[in-house]
Amino acid sequence: MIVRKINPQELKRTSELFAIAFEFSNDCNKSAEEYFEEVSNNPKSRNDVFWNERWGAFDDDGQTMMSYFVAQPFLVQFDGKEYKMTGIGGVASLPQYRRRGGIRGCFEAALPSMYQEGVAFSYLYPFSTAYYRKFGYEMGCEEMHYRVRLNSMRHFAVSGTSDLVEPGKLMLEEIRQIYRVWQNRYNMMIINEDYEYAWVGKSNPVKDQEFTYVYKSGMGIPMGYMTVTPVKGPEGRNMKCTRFCFTCVEGLKGLLNVLIALGSSHDYVTLTLPMDIDVSLIFPEWADDTVMVQKVYAGMVRVVNVETVLKGARYIGGGRVSISITDGQVKENNGVFDIVFEDGKATSVTRTNGNADVDMGINEFSHLIIGNGDTKALEFMDHVMVHQNTETLGQVFYRKPNRILEYF
Repeated sequence: MIVRKINPQELKRTSELFAIAFEFSNDCNKSAEEYFEEVSNNPKSRNDVFWNERWGAFDDDGQTMMSYFVAQPFLVQFDGKEYKMTGIGGVASLPQYRRRGGIRGCFEAALPSMYQEGVAFSYLYPFSTAYYRKFGYEMGCEEMHYRVRLNSMRHFAVSGTSDLVEPGKLMLEEIRQIYRVWQNRYNMMIINEDYEYAWVGKSNPVKDQEFTYVYKSGMGIPMGYMTVTPVKGPEGRNMKCTRFCFTCVEGLKGLLNVLIALGSSHDYVTLTLPMDIDVSLIFPEWADDTVMVQKVYAGMVRVVNVETVLKGARYIGGGRVSISITDGQVKENNGVFDIVFEDGKATSVTRTNGNADVDMGINEFSHLIIGNGDTKALEFMDHVMVHQNTETLGQVFYRKPNRILEYF
């Protein structure tokens, strides 16, 4: 098996391979050269711009593509700083080549390459968490899913109004402004480029039945936006929020007022919120499944460069701690890291041959450092061994707000 990045003539084949693997029609009569020219000269997405970030596993002839995935580059926010992140997508293998180690080979080649290119994190949305744990990924951003009966909600007294995004009234800058608030608030939020806002320019609610509303205060300040789509369920006509973002409580209430208005023709709405936003007392009724809540994980995260992340992480107060990391794919991450920090910032991160306060795998480290747990969780982790200094560990591993909105 040969693993490498694809060349221009193989771009079309990745599209065909994905269509075969997931059994959907992809009727493209262009030649491989024509297909590449169209994508490279007229990119419509980040995926098109970074077409050459596809890793392929080939049979021994070096030409027969068995598996591939794309490692799209992003910038993300972590503890107040921007870092390189790769979003893994398009993971696919031809049926006749499955269980041949193609995807494993791609990860084993791509992850060390990411490290050398200065990437700090990698992120993906798994078909199987157990499968991707083999490559160092662990449960990523947490979020709460709400399902609310619309006629149970009361109207909120806010002074602003909500407008519908449609051709001639796209409100792109308002949406950017609102997104940036969350971008700066939550770990793992993507620093959006124009690619991520392409959906705004395509908004046509009459044609597509996707309705995006922007709430502005009485002073005209953008405070929230959401996209809702109608969904038919066994209990009636429902609404689903695919985007739900606000800068303050007034923005939240203004958007909820739109949903309440939709209650005259729809029964339920589903929406997703970050873990740090508690709206329990906003809903007046919880009996008889009026409101249903479920905590879920939005994808899986992996630290690609432990030293970089430790140097930039936000700590509590001051102290010193040593952490031993085991990483099966990126050998540079293996070893004991001694961290000294003051006023919440690392003053030094060095390698040491001494004993560690805690031993952990890259999976557990990735999960904890973005803020998905604290020291109370350590005893429940099979691949973690705490030796000493548990109080100081709590200054390194503690709960932080995290969120991701983009899919790839």
